[in-house]
Amino acid sequence: MDRIKANDIPDTGETDRIINEEFERLLASPLFTRSPVLSRLLQFLVEHRLRGGRSAPKAYAIATEALGRSADFDPAVDSYPRVMVGRLRTLLDRYYAETPWVHRLRVPQGSYEIVVQYRSSPPARSSAEGEDGAAAAAVEAAGGQVTSSRQLGVAAPARSSRPGLWAALVVVLALLAAGAWWLPSNWGRLFASAPVAIPLLEVSAPLSGDTPTSRALARGLDGRLRDGLRRFDLVDLRSARAPASSPAADRADYRLDVSIVRQLEGQAADVTLVLNRVADQRTIWSQQFHLVGDQMPGFDAVDTAIAQIAGDYGIIVRDQLQREPDNFAPGFACLAQFNRMRQMRTADSAQQVDACLRATLDRNSRDPVALSALSLLRFGDWQPRRGTPQGTAAFLEARMLAERAYENGPGTAAGQFAMARANFYTGNCSGGVAMGDAAVRLNPYNADLTGFLGLFKLACDDAEEGTALLQRSLDLDSSYPGVPAVTLAFIRSQGGDQDAAMSILDQVPSSSAREPQFLMVRAIVLARQGKQAEARALWQRLLAYTKQPANAPPERVLQQFVITPTVIQRSSAALRESGVVGAPAP
Repeated sequence: MDRIKANDIPDTGETDRIINEEFERLLASPLFTRSPVLSRLLQFLVEHRLRGGRSAPKAYAIATEALGRSADFDPAVDSYPRVMVGRLRTLLDRYYAETPWVHRLRVPQGSYEIVVQYRSSPPARSSAEGEDGAAAAAVEAAGGQVTSSRQLGVAAPARSSRPGLWAALVVVLALLAAGAWWLPSNWGRLFASAPVAIPLLEVSAPLSGDTPTSRALARGLDGRLRDGLRRFDLVDLRSARAPASSPAADRADYRLDVSIVRQLEGQAADVTLVLNRVADQRTIWSQQFHLVGDQMPGFDAVDTAIAQIAGDYGIIVRDQLQREPDNFAPGFACLAQFNRMRQMRTADSAQQVDACLRATLDRNSRDPVALSALSLLRFGDWQPRRGTPQGTAAFLEARMLAERAYENGPGTAAGQFAMARANFYTGNCSGGVAMGDAAVRLNPYNADLTGFLGLFKLACDDAEEGTALLQRSLDLDSSYPGVPAVTLAFIRSQGGDQDAAMSILDQVPSSSAREPQFLMVRAIVLARQGKQAEARALWQRLLAYTKQPANAPPERVLQQFVITPTVIQRSSAALRESGVVGAPAP
């Protein structure tokens, strides 16, 4: 048996890589899958270390940020963080007792810091060049762009610094010699600064009455909000306000003020949420809930607020985009632009988002959120080009990116749903449903995941569950509904309730109202309401959008923007039945 060295690996970038890899293996193991609280604690300690925290986090931060305790937690009288870190040590020991290891993660006794322990000297980096594999070769053979190993989330081998500088110089000179056509859209990718950080959100401890019941309700509300908000990828939750002396970069970007007023007579309470932008102390959103009876202990009603604040295209994302509408920098800015693009995709926006997502992955090739986003973007590129070499290349890369998202984030909603989507698009309904359900369980507040899982279940002939998920998606966040809401309108129309269908469509914002799916469903609803001229005018807009001739069958038109064959067939039948288009020629 190898002798275990007492000291840890030197504090270098290699250490961070090992911590990342070991963390992902641990998170995917059955031991940690069955222990969500300890998984969250491990994630907090790892992220603290990788963010540059070279001293151990404090017990208060562990309790409030990792373990869900409220802001009034007192580590002097409550040993909960110490007990849970002790349980984490035990679980780590159990895992490594059953798993061969060269290096492992541990939390030393008396400390809250993640360190690396190893059996032998760290292996030297290889200087040999790696290959991208058979899948990338297939992309190249199909005539598409070959994605580098860095873009696919595979760690690239280290190279000598001097040859690397010469290679970079040669590339730049070659680009200049080739002409300026390439540089405008890709200059940022070559020379962009560090990725833009995710906005920080501070949640204030809920104001409440001074009775034991009021304080208990306030703690319950605080836990519900924090548990929901921390599950989203585009908002970073912070437990307490930074002191005035702290650097501006460490201060929260947004603050959510929370209050609960309990009515002593009867089981009822009013919950008020106010979201403030810290930079200018401006309120950008507020909402009040009147809760009665059994709504209070669980506070389910605030789920809609959680989705609206922190969702993929929620208030914080939209506020950032409004302030910097043309920011396609790597990191948060790019992911926010990706979510806006899904409201209305254009060729220019797709190209810009593709470039900034790849730049994001150049800086962190293992980011499951960016990998999942780029995968969906490439599935969208494949959609109108099916049956062509370019379409085949896009599909193969989209599938590879989905697999990398899952491999690098098996315990994340982004990684799970990336593979769910890939399974659905290849006709594997059982695999897609299983992974989609797992993703939604990880983040049941995400209106986008819920809605698209509903779409997939409808396509897999689970109409009842699919419709329920579409309705929940709309209930969670009706402020910017997209394709799931349009699909729910189609279902209501198919069921004969044209007024309910039109009511949903009328709530869709102007940007999404130009999407082809919206135009198609609205045309069907209008035709069923007897407004044939308006319906056919929308069909003409669809023909122009898809660049199809006037006599093109609906199947051919819909194939330009609908992925699932079943949906294409059902929608084409509805277009003919309602009279939007004529019956097929005999």
